[in-house]
Amino acid sequence: MKVTNEAGVLSRSERFFATPSATARSLFFYVTRVGHYYYDERYNFLDSCAVARQESHKNFFLTYVRAGSIHFETSQQFTAERGQVALVDCHKPHHFYTTGEAEAMWIHFDGANAAAFFEQILGFRGGRQAFDPPADGRIEQEMAQIISGLRAASMSEVDCSQRIYRILCALLFPQPQAGSPAENSAIAKAVQFIGAHLFEPLSVERVAHAVNLSPSHFSRLFRSTTGFSPHEYIMLHRIDEAKALLQSTNLSVKEIAFRVGYHSEVNFITAFTDKTGSTPTQFRKNTL
Repeated sequence: MKVTNEAGVLSRSERFFATPSATARSLFFYVTRVGHYYYDERYNFLDSCAVARQESHKNFFLTYVRAGSIHFETSQQFTAERGQVALVDCHKPHHFYTTGEAEAMWIHFDGANAAAFFEQILGFRGGRQAFDPPADGRIEQEMAQIISGLRAASMSEVDCSQRIYRILCALLFPQPQAGSPAENSAIAKAVQFIGAHLFEPLSVERVAHAVNLSPSHFSRLFRSTTGFSPHEYIMLHRIDEAKALLQSTNLSVKEIAFRVGYHSEVNFITAFTDKTGSTPTQFRKNTL
């Protein structure tokens, strides 16, 4: 519907509401309100206003700036420029405003593990709440589809949830093919090196040296390509190898620990239990 009563929001703007079902609230990602706004310099949204106290506002806010810039005050002050996205937790103090003409698409969303996504996305960016989205335009496209779907009342909650999930994954890992061909080849070689030397001490420095990259650049490239930090990847790969050995051999837990690169049975049992929810002995018993 057209927006006619919000200061600083021009009349060609649109806003739509969505009330999630009980199933969506418990299982899905969902939106509660979405919009495509055109602003002038009067726009000034304060979290003390009546709209901010509505349930449909008290969740997470994602905006994609298509023109101009939008200023934000949360626990920090920042500006989202044209082509950037901003991500805000509206459970906490916030203030949005413009100082000139601007255009943005936005969604209020929640559900599933939205809070965990929010924390991880900001954590990977050093806490920054405004940043460049993937260059392929998928964030803008998915947001436009959600808004269009609510406009036509044609989007199912499952479809909406999947689109939000794709948006959050794209924000979390914006460059799955981030490197040059040479760098991507280096990451493939790193994965092979880890697999071949899993039973040996494996530091980030050692793996980076094996593929001729600095440890810091290697860590950033490995995460952007695989979605894992090198340390996490090595740990999970060791756990996977241990599962296979527990299921297919009669080796003792201690022998398996050393086979997959742990030099302490206690540390292996602790890591295995933390990642799988069961001890190695319990896992073996339950899979035989």
